[in-house]
Amino acid sequence: MKENKITVVIVCIVFVLMCAYVFMFQVRTTEMAIHYRPPGNVHRVINRPDADEDESGLYFRLPYPIDQVRTFDRRVRVIDGPLAQTQLQDEWQVIVSVFAPWRLSDPVLFEKNLGGNVEIANQHLRDIIFSETSNAISDMTFPNLVSTREDDLKFDELEERIREGTRASIKAKGYGLELVDFGIRRIAIPETTTEEVFERMKAEREQVAETYLAEGRARKQEIVAEAQKRAQNIRADAMAEAKRIESEGEAAEADFYAVFAEAPELAIFLRRLESLRNIAESAREEGAPISFVLDTRSEPLSVLYSGPQGLHERFDPIEDIIREPDADIMEETQEGEEIKRDNTDVETEDNDHN
Repeated sequence: MKENKITVVIVCIVFVLMCAYVFMFQVRTTEMAIHYRPPGNVHRVINRPDADEDESGLYFRLPYPIDQVRTFDRRVRVIDGPLAQTQLQDEWQVIVSVFAPWRLSDPVLFEKNLGGNVEIANQHLRDIIFSETSNAISDMTFPNLVSTREDDLKFDELEERIREGTRASIKAKGYGLELVDFGIRRIAIPETTTEEVFERMKAEREQVAETYLAEGRARKQEIVAEAQKRAQNIRADAMAEAKRIESEGEAAEADFYAVFAEAPELAIFLRRLESLRNIAESAREEGAPISFVLDTRSEPLSVLYSGPQGLHERFDPIEDIIREPDADIMEETQEGEEIKRDNTDVETEDNDHN
């Protein structure tokens, strides 16, 4: 009796499992499903990418072949790798390596137009990307892709143009696919044109360098010419000023010589006094006392011994008796006598010191 019960339980379990297999189907989180119902109509699409919430779980269906269910992977796939060789606007050949993540957006269109085949979808999508890339890159020049100047580069503009063009083409063809993103991974130059590219870039850099050198040489000539002109003007002004000062000096010298010619002995006497004054001022600036251990007959101290020699020789004693002495001569003679007395006193003090 117990064995019969166990057998019945097992049969019931198997029957329930078979009914569940026949009348139910499962949709995983990473899948989307199309539920077909006769006569070949789409009854419902489960777990669309644009669904508000996750629709994965168990669903009821009628036994096959009444109802049919097709499931597809809804995860993102990536096309990655180089495309065919493409020509730029300036006739350079490049090979663009891209990446393009994509996923299913409408499984019904995907089933209808591509037969639900992922490999066929990859091939069609690659063809569309290559076509859009060729169209967009044909309007670009080599400096737009490879340049040391940031203003020349147009990578972002190129990627955006290919991205939008690819999305529009996929939508127009009704493949039921969605391009998630697009980017250029690398731009390569064919080996046959690499050397030519380097030579052309070198020539362009040399041309730019020559332009800068020419501008520098022109600027140098301008600066040198301006400096020479200013130097000539300064030299001319200096020469004119020197001549003016020289003329003034010669005029002053002539005046001094005219005055000295009237009384040469007095001029010599004054120069000697000036020498003594310079010695005294130098000692005062240095803060040192003046000590003279010299012969009063040596220059310029001879004035302390002899006084203004020869001054009296200018006057004739007989004429002095005949006529009144000139006032200027008398005044000069008196000054000479006073200086002589002063010199005598200085000499006496100097002898006492010695």
